[in-house]
Amino acid sequence: MEFSDKELAVIAGAKKKIKTAILFRSLLVIVMLCGVGLMFAGIVIAEKIVYLTVAAVFFAVALPQFGPGPKYEELLKILESKANTQHSKT
Repeated sequence: MEFSDKELAVIAGAKKKIKTAILFRSLLVIVMLCGVGLMFAGIVIAEKIVYLTVAAVFFAVALPQFGPGPKYEELLKILESKANTQHSKT
């Protein structure tokens, strides 16, 4: 499967975006563990931790779709066009 320069740029952008998401998720896990520790120590109220955790999970899951760079739909279009090209050749 050969890709054009434009398609390779989209793929490279997606790789960069995924690396950013992984870093964010790692930091989020650390922050959440600190929050749980503070909750057990009685410094932070449990209700606040629950609300923040729900919001954090939403952002962690949706992060690759936010910000600049290719979206999953763009990558899917590239793969579909390559699959259709491969399929029509056979």
